[in-house]
Amino acid sequence: MTGNDVTANRPWLEGLSQASAALQTVLGALLEAERRFAPFASPLERLQHITTDPSWAWLQPLYGLIADVDHALALARDLPESEAAAIGAHARELLTGGGGPAEQQFLEHYRGMLQTDPAIAMAHAGALRALQALPPEPDDQSERLHARHQWNERRRFLRMGPRGRGTS
Repeated sequence: MTGNDVTANRPWLEGLSQASAALQTVLGALLEAERRFAPFASPLERLQHITTDPSWAWLQPLYGLIADVDHALALARDLPESEAAAIGAHARELLTGGGGPAEQQFLEHYRGMLQTDPAIAMAHAGALRALQALPPEPDDQSERLHARHQWNERRRFLRMGPRGRGTS
């Protein structure tokens, strides 16, 4: 089965790919806006700061979500529609509020930048459009919670890598 066959049978995978690209555009706009205030000598220096400097930790929920989605798309072609819906809901909550306490620092920074930078506002609108194209979450709360749990377990499993999963 080729990649095209997979997305033909599971159209939400293409939607997730487009949503990831839109979230990457948001991240790029945020980094570009921050670059104006904190220029770095090189892209490597910027990457080091983003991933290790506590003053950049607020971005972790966004780049972590992007990495998780891309990792799932690359390795888990069995991703069910219900998990795609859960991913979309999580991403919408991250960008608009309603996420968990760990995401509040992101939301506080993001809202301020969203209101002052047109490029971020345009990327935000594009991301919400892409996320809206994903399947809706079920109306039944238990089904919705189950799908979110399944997605969180998949994320945890993928983050463990081959060594943590007991494969070589």
